[in-house]
Order: sequence, then C-alpha cells, then structure tokens
Amino acid sequence: MKSTILLIASFLLALTFSSYGQSLIVAKDINLPKDTATKNELINSLNGFLDQKDGPNKNNKFVLKEDLLAMSALLDELKGMDKNAKLKDDHFYKAYLTNAVKLDNNDFLVQFAYMGMSENVPALRASFKLMAKNQDGQFFFYSILKQNTIAWKTKKISNVTYHFKDTLDKINAMAYLKAVNSYDKRLKMPVTPFDFYFCDNFPEVLQVLGVDYKSNYNGIKYDDISSHENGTNLEINGGYDGQFKFDPHDLWHDRLHMVVSVNVINRPVDEGCAYLYGGSWGIPWEQVLTMFKKYAADNPKADWLNLYINSNKFSDNNKPMYVAYIINALIVQKLEKEKGFAPVLELVSCGKREQGDDNYFKALEKVSGISKVGFNAAVWGLIKAD
Repeated sequence: MKSTILLIASFLLALTFSSYGQSLIVAKDINLPKDTATKNELINSLNGFLDQKDGPNKNNKFVLKEDLLAMSALLDELKGMDKNAKLKDDHFYKAYLTNAVKLDNNDFLVQFAYMGMSENVPALRASFKLMAKNQDGQFFFYSILKQNTIAWKTKKISNVTYHFKDTLDKINAMAYLKAVNSYDKRLKMPVTPFDFYFCDNFPEVLQVLGVDYKSNYNGIKYDDISSHENGTNLEINGGYDGQFKFDPHDLWHDRLHMVVSVNVINRPVDEGCAYLYGGSWGIPWEQVLTMFKKYAADNPKADWLNLYINSNKFSDNNKPMYVAYIINALIVQKLEKEKGFAPVLELVSCGKREQGDDNYFKALEKVSGISKVGFNAAVWGLIKAD
C-alpha cells in the first residue's frame, strides 16, 4: 500500500510537459521518443484526444476511424474523468502519462491515469491503456480490444458475431439474438451487425477494452460495456449472475435509447417495458407479476394512484421493485396486445417524470383511455384480468 501511494505521489509531483491549453502531465522518468518531432506529435495528439473526450465520440478527430466502435466504448468510460462530484470540482483529477512504448515504426502503446490530491492524500480515479498510430503528421488512437482477443474464436449467427475463448455458450447466444432482434423489431430498427464478446466477468471486460482501473467499478463482478456507431453494435459482456450472460432488462433500455432521446423518455414507462420484456434483477416477468399480485392481495384497499405518484415499492429485500413500474408493465402489455407497439412508444416518449405525473396521465388517457380520475379502478381491473 505504501509503495502504491508513493508511486501516485511521485506522479502528482512530476514536472509537466505542457504548454497553454494542454492538459497532459508527463513525469520526469517517462521514456518518450528520442525524435523531438515524434515526441511532440504524440503528446499533442494525446492532448487533443483527451480535450475532445467529452464530446460526441464520432467527432473526436484523434480516433482511428476504422476502430471507432471499440473506441466509442472506451471514450464512454473516459467521460467526466476530470470531475470530483463530492468536492464539486470539475477539474480535480489531472491526466498523467504513465507509459509510452514504441512497438514499431508507427505504433505506440500508451497508458495514462487520472489522479488528484486531497488533503495531501493522492487519489487514483482511473487508468487506461490504448494504442497510438502515427500517420499524416499526427497520432490516431485505437483500442487494444482486438489485440487482447486475437486468440479467441468467432462464430457468426444471423447478424451477431460472437467472440469467445473456447466453446460458444449457445443457450445464451441464442437468447441474446432473440431478445435484441425482438426489441429492434418493436422499435422498427433495421437489422444491424453486432460484435458480442463473451468475457468471464466484468474485470475481464475492463481488461480487454483497456480500462486498467476505474474507481466506479470497485467490487463489481458482473456487468457489461456496449457502444453503437454507424449502424454497428458492440457488446463486451461480463456476465450477469453467473448463469445468464446478459440482462434482457438492461438490454431493453440500451435499444430504446437508440430510438428515443433520454430527454423525453418517461422512466416509469421505460421500466415497465423492461419489467415486461426482461424481468427485473434477474427475476423473470412471470415471477415479478406473482410477487405483485400477492402484494395487491395483501393490500385490498390499495390506492394505486397515490402509490404510483409517491413512488412506493411493492418489494425491497435489497432488490427494490416499484409499483409504478409494474403498473406500466400491465398497461404496456394490454396496449401492445390490443393496439400494437405504436401507442406504447408514444407513452414512453411523453417526457421525463415530473411531480404529480401530469404529463404521463395526459399521454396515458390519450393512448389508452385511462384517466387520472379512473386510474385506481383501471389498475384493479388490470390486476384481476391478467
């Protein structure tokens, strides 16, 4: 622990290799290219890359365009790295170059970290690893994903190319294919190609992508990282609960965001769709519904309107489930069965949740005929009819 703190402190006390407008700090002992022009190109390009990291990924002029999809996933992990929310400081963490290795005439392996100092205690926010290619008078950056998985096997099934180490998990592969295409069909999205990487866990996801460390992910065993660019999709999957390799609930959110702006998505409706199509917390929809029906039976005088507006839970036990979400699941189920998905899409796009949910109830009455006044009776009807 002492050696780690001393190492971080040495970087924080390092001399900067910077001029006005540059953000990268280079420690004294970093071995940079002997050629001054190459050295300056590398530092300036990395500064340019980091300066543009918080903008749209496809607009970053320092990304190797052939590797935009994987770099988009890495750039998403880089966004906001300067900020310390607790201290309300948007420039608390500084970018430090920690390693630069020349692999051949045009390619370098580059490592950098975001670190800060608070009350004389050094803090490591995150560290990253990527590749840099020298061409046309500057360096362009690309991910280490392909190099890290070069020995993996691949198998294409329909529009999904699966990447795996030894044996393809066919059950989860087919379940993912079925889920993603069913969501895209509802959302009237064209069939697009996917690259799906089967990792053993989330630390391996981070490793193959080039995230050496990120404080957000301390102790996280299962999760995934995805990106979407130019009609192509990337899923680097680190499992879900040891048995299932992906979460159909979160996959719904991911695909919806491809079609509807997060600025207009009504979360309770979005979550209702996710409950219905993918369950919650790994619990299938049918079981979630059984839990809710028991709650309703135990509360025969429940006022669903108040429970909805006040964001009450019907189950907790470290895995909270909300009344508003499952009510919307029942509404979506009925709407889609009777009128197709178009009214569901209109309801989910009615705007962010607001106090009193007036925007929601206005849209709900329009697409379903259920008014705010008649909401309680309508919900009881949905519960009894299902």
